[in-house]
Amino acid sequence: MLPTPDEEDIPLRHRPLPSVDIALLPHELRAIRMQRRAIGGAAFAIVLVALALAYGKAVWAHLQTKHEPGSWSANEAAPDNEVAAAGSSHDAGITAGGTTVTTTTTAATTLPSTTDQNRRPANVPPSGSAATATAAVANAGVPPTTHDGALTRVEQKFGAAKSFHDALVQASATPAEANELIAALQKLVDFRRGKPEDHLVFERDGDKQLRSFEYRAGITEVYRAVRNENGAWRGLRVEIPIEKRRVSKGTYIAGSLGHSLTALGLGPSLAGIVTEAFDAKLSFTKDTRAGDSVKLIVDEEYVDGAFLRYGAVHAIEYASERAGKLQAFWFEPDHTAGEFYDGTGRALHGGWLRVPVRYDHISSPYDLKRRHPILKRIMPHLGIDYSAGTGTTVWAAADGVVTFAGPRGANGNLVSLKHANGYESHYAHLWKIGGGIKPGAKIQQRQTLGFVGSTGRSTGPHLHFAVKRNGHFLDPATLLNGPGEPLSSTLQPRFRASAQRLRAELERIQLAPAPSTEGDAANKTDGADDEDLDL
Repeated sequence: MLPTPDEEDIPLRHRPLPSVDIALLPHELRAIRMQRRAIGGAAFAIVLVALALAYGKAVWAHLQTKHEPGSWSANEAAPDNEVAAAGSSHDAGITAGGTTVTTTTTAATTLPSTTDQNRRPANVPPSGSAATATAAVANAGVPPTTHDGALTRVEQKFGAAKSFHDALVQASATPAEANELIAALQKLVDFRRGKPEDHLVFERDGDKQLRSFEYRAGITEVYRAVRNENGAWRGLRVEIPIEKRRVSKGTYIAGSLGHSLTALGLGPSLAGIVTEAFDAKLSFTKDTRAGDSVKLIVDEEYVDGAFLRYGAVHAIEYASERAGKLQAFWFEPDHTAGEFYDGTGRALHGGWLRVPVRYDHISSPYDLKRRHPILKRIMPHLGIDYSAGTGTTVWAAADGVVTFAGPRGANGNLVSLKHANGYESHYAHLWKIGGGIKPGAKIQQRQTLGFVGSTGRSTGPHLHFAVKRNGHFLDPATLLNGPGEPLSSTLQPRFRASAQRLRAELERIQLAPAPSTEGDAANKTDGADDEDLDL
């Protein structure tokens, strides 16, 4: 159990409990009772199914004795071979039971279908996920018989299956085939990370023998299992070529940073990278002014000509009335992860506590006097809400040890860490908790803890991030992103040469006029994810 702050922790009369210990609301208690009833009903149904399986064969044999061959009545089921003959077809594109079935004579690999979390604005060409999407399918049956020599292709989504094995069986594989495919892919695929939108593709010959299998976990993450000459299965990863296009753009700010970047034709997710780079030098919730400007040099990644996502951000410049001209240059030292550095070669970040997610915007800051938008009463918001797309990676803000990992009432899926010097950090509303994250596990800074979601008492996908010291909540913004260390003298020459080229490229960027702010209010409240009940 996480510690509860002392009474003096929050200097308000109507002090709520922190969300890690918050009492459930009446409708949440009712939901728990309904869930327990549902579990009881499911258990009863399982018992009935078991009884049916146990005695079903005897009943079927008894019924068969009442009929001679060919004497089936109109109200009774026909034999399997009659059903198959009546329902068979050799036309390409047959759709049955929510499953897309196509008959082909080749085994060509197509691009996978997924959802890009960093979607382009409306005035930008559609993303690769839309351009290459394949038919959505669910609850497939066995594919129909095809001509000899042809392949029948069945594609289905992972769906709500509880395990990879279950997903394979539900998608038309036999249990034996599922075991063979898992054995072939186990060194390549993390089976715990299956998502409902992932695609499973089976190819069978005219004898219904499985010839190949493809697992599409993302547009660029495709795995394939094929048979060797001796009939054994072999797993491999399909390499999807990615085209990188370097983009250099800039604009004056009007309204929010995200709105201005969207109007420029860049995704709003880049706003999170800009604010992350300069968090230690500028408060984007207090110090930004109309007339400020921003410039970026960034890679756009494409698959088969369709936009996929943003790649590396090479340089950022933010000119502010309050803070002057700020510049950040991406640099990757030898054998270490890349980081943003200022013009002198000092890391912009490096303090013990880091921003734990790349976010679109802050939907709710730390505020002791916040009036809760749902409950309509003073309820301090003892953390920061970072709005981000579902599935965005959440990492540890500092080295620590996991003290809690799992569902926790209004928090949804929660991970809590204990750090040195009496500090704790909490990460709430996760869609999924990362592998190996369990109480007692030692965690390093920037290690993946889970993925952004909207579980618990939340109205939109976001991460609620809270920090405590000796049982008292603190404003994380006052602790995040302290100044980092300078590069070593041996790396300085290479950094200066890189920064000089990037600085010249920033100078050549022409600023676009400030966009209209008519739609900015909607942009700021997109998702309404700040209307939750948090710490």
